[in-house]
Amino acid sequence: MTTVAFDADDTLWHNEREFAETEQRFRDLLAPWGDPDTIDATLIAHERARLTTWGYGVKSFALSMLNAAIELTNGDTPTHIVSSIIGWADELLAAPTVLIDGAIETVMSVAETHRVLIITKGDLHHQMRRIGTTTLASICEDIEVVSEKDTPTYQKLLRRHTIDPGEFVMIGNSVASDIRPVLDAGARAIHIPYEVTWALEVAKDPAADGRWWRLSSITEVPALIDSLSVNTSASTQKEAS
Repeated sequence: MTTVAFDADDTLWHNEREFAETEQRFRDLLAPWGDPDTIDATLIAHERARLTTWGYGVKSFALSMLNAAIELTNGDTPTHIVSSIIGWADELLAAPTVLIDGAIETVMSVAETHRVLIITKGDLHHQMRRIGTTTLASICEDIEVVSEKDTPTYQKLLRRHTIDPGEFVMIGNSVASDIRPVLDAGARAIHIPYEVTWALEVAKDPAADGRWWRLSSITEVPALIDSLSVNTSASTQKEAS
């Protein structure tokens, strides 16, 4: 049986557009100390520099904004800026989980005939709270919140769940996190682009080798998964004969 794993942020629910809106508020707030390009570059530099220590998610984002604000204001950061950033973090953490149209129906459909997982990265407490506000936990066999989505992480997860890489399909919006490392682990992947892509998730497409596909909507997933299952079954029967 094929195991199908879904990414969460910007695959099952909207996420990056909330961060993009907050980034615009940050640009507006810091406008007296820099132009938009300078503010963006300063923020992304702090995010990139601290990924290995702070990880992903709202808390890391807020700390990066605070550090960027300190740099942009040359250490003379007004208290209202600090208060604003903390307030935005509280808003993001408390924001409702807004599912992408067709997400629940798609996961339910795939789960009828396949083993289904959620594999996402970010802050464990926040991600589990968001999942808990939906029916996803009752549909999926397991939920994995990881600190990074690289090839060693996927290989570890496949071993833990006793999944043959050839029988695993990862579905997500990020080429960097959901496609390239999965292919390197010997599995297959489906890319569903989101309307906004975080700068640190931008990556070149892997070579077309028949092991990954790009869809325009999550609602197209069940039909593709069914076709992959039929092809896999036919190949297995051919090899057996």
